[in-house]
Amino acid sequence: MKISSVAHALPSRRVTNQELIEAVIETSRIHFREQDLRLLETSLRRSLRVAGTEIRFLRANGEKAADLGFRAGRDALRAASLDPAQVDLLIYAGVGRGWIEPAMANLFQSELHLHRATCFDVMDACASWLRSLFIAQSFIDSGIYKTIMVLNCECNFKEYASFEIKSIDDLRTSFSAFTIGEAATATILSDEGLQHSINISFKTWGEKHDLCKIPLPHAAEFSNNGCGSGTPMHFFTAPTELLSFTIQQLVAHVREANVLSRYEYDIVIGHTVSTAVSSAVASQLKIDRGRIFETHNRFGNTVSASLPLALSVAEMEGRLRRGMRVLLLMGSAGVSTAVCSFVY
Repeated sequence: MKISSVAHALPSRRVTNQELIEAVIETSRIHFREQDLRLLETSLRRSLRVAGTEIRFLRANGEKAADLGFRAGRDALRAASLDPAQVDLLIYAGVGRGWIEPAMANLFQSELHLHRATCFDVMDACASWLRSLFIAQSFIDSGIYKTIMVLNCECNFKEYASFEIKSIDDLRTSFSAFTIGEAATATILSDEGLQHSINISFKTWGEKHDLCKIPLPHAAEFSNNGCGSGTPMHFFTAPTELLSFTIQQLVAHVREANVLSRYEYDIVIGHTVSTAVSSAVASQLKIDRGRIFETHNRFGNTVSASLPLALSVAEMEGRLRRGMRVLLLMGSAGVSTAVCSFVY
């Protein structure tokens, strides 16, 4: 399987930490005395600095999430010199969506005129895009489909992030939402280059599913203790436990997969939860920092769009070229880890 093209689209609104902090403070003001409000601001500013988040792109008023997905899809088709009718399968990957049923893929199949393609969704938190590549490779290797598009539209920041903080303790579980940025990506996969198949390995620790979640209103119906986790439709995490556990398991997974000694990598891209996490993983694995392509400070955590966004930007900036050996690393809610190696 070959990645024939990868494209991205960003919202037009460039949001700095200062702008975000001001919005949080203003929305939360009614819950705090002035001195506690200053403490909230200090805590939020410090947390963003530690995470390495500086800029994120968010939709402006009147800007629709789906339009970004349409743009990424058309750009990927153009870059691969493909007519829409040549796509056999569309996989919509990720958390960002407008409805639960039917598959979001149906909207993009219709609007991108992929009339020959069947379609479905894959949702596995931030690992959704990489899961989709794994599924796509199985289809291509078996000869069922020749050309597949994987598309995501991670553009639900204002829907899933609450700016209203009611206490300093609330910031701990709410903070991760403020590192989120929005992006849409589209990746074209083809049956060319079978001699350079993409090698992907996954591991999952399902017992850790409560560490990061966007619960539905009826989440309690699916909870072992009879209680829902968090506020319905709001993104929350237990960041300290989530990150320490995921880093530990990802490092062990990479070592077990033995990918670092097997190849010399031209570029290494990790799912960018934060620059601090990326640094911790790189340090423990002794990865040459000069080979790492980091995007978090420029785009924030773009959920399942983070890996294809980084590939697209790296190619655009000349850091990624055909024939290069690529290593992708993923730690995702669930908790799942993934290691992916391929020649671009």
